[in-house]
Amino acid sequence: MKQLIALPLILLTGCSLAPSLDLKTQQLCEQTLYQYTEIRDKGTTKQYTDLFTQDATFNVKALNVSLSGHEELAQRFDSARAKNKSIHLLTSSRVFTGADQRLSASSNFILYLKEKSSDSETKVLAGRYLDTLEVSGSTCKFKHREVLVDRVDIL
Repeated sequence: MKQLIALPLILLTGCSLAPSLDLKTQQLCEQTLYQYTEIRDKGTTKQYTDLFTQDATFNVKALNVSLSGHEELAQRFDSARAKNKSIHLLTSSRVFTGADQRLSASSNFILYLKEKSSDSETKVLAGRYLDTLEVSGSTCKFKHREVLVDRVDIL
């Protein structure tokens, strides 16, 4: 009988030991997550790079993309925007403190891509963003973004 009583107490204690995230930080970082999709589709290069720390990294293994720093992020942004029209959709975003005590986020995305120069098909990518975030003052920025592409379809 003592074991039945002790088990819920152990579980509740374990839950309370998980680091909590204050509401202001959570809202600030959620805003950054959603700004990313808006700026990536319709923003400027400066707005885009301002979402990232100076030494940020950005990886998309499925597309063999590995970027580091504002200069590489800006070049990739300009190249992609010159070639394609895009629409990003973001869902199921969650900001949390990871086991390593780092501020992290995960989100699901759908990305529609269409080449500007032709009436070719539309590519639809679905996947996940896994982020490490950094708060400084009143801003939350991407320190690292890992893009996992789960599916690519052609319409």
